[in-house]
Amino acid sequence: MQGIMEERAGRDFMSILRNKKCSSERSRNLTSSDQTSTPCPSNLSLTMLFIAITFSCSTDPAIEPIPIVPFSDIQIDLNLPKYVALKSDGGVYFDDPDFELAGVKGIILYRKNATTYYAFERNCPFLPYDACSTVDVHSSLIYMQDVCCGSIFNFEGQPTGGPAISPMRKYATSLNGTQLTITDTIIM
Repeated sequence: MQGIMEERAGRDFMSILRNKKCSSERSRNLTSSDQTSTPCPSNLSLTMLFIAITFSCSTDPAIEPIPIVPFSDIQIDLNLPKYVALKSDGGVYFDDPDFELAGVKGIILYRKNATTYYAFERNCPFLPYDACSTVDVHSSLIYMQDVCCGSIFNFEGQPTGGPAISPMRKYATSLNGTQLTITDTIIM
């Protein structure tokens, strides 16, 4: 679609440049033979052409959406020893084969408090189609980062450094006793 718009805009722009005598034709009476020629573009047409070229030709890959990859619900028992980090506020867990199969590049699970868990998509929102566009938890456990692009995110999923301007994608979670369910429903 973008290529078609660029081609049409370019073709229209070139025809405007070739038709330099438009303003002089408007000021004099047209003969019957001139009336069959292509009409001159108006100022409104030129303005619309400028807007179309300016705003429809953005090729900034940094604002591409992360692909959507459906996955089956993941249910985890928070009482299992491997999830001990999720027993405390600020606990993080992402080294799980089930988590790697969810979403595009896996999930990072974070406990905000006793009733709130965040499931973040590991695919970085900056240049999401790059092969190395993967967010990991920094060894300090204070923030998340994509070492490929240098983007840094807090545990609310908001960018705090680097080139990313979009927040990380969050998936819906629900807690029922000690059973935590992660679904492919996107909440951010």
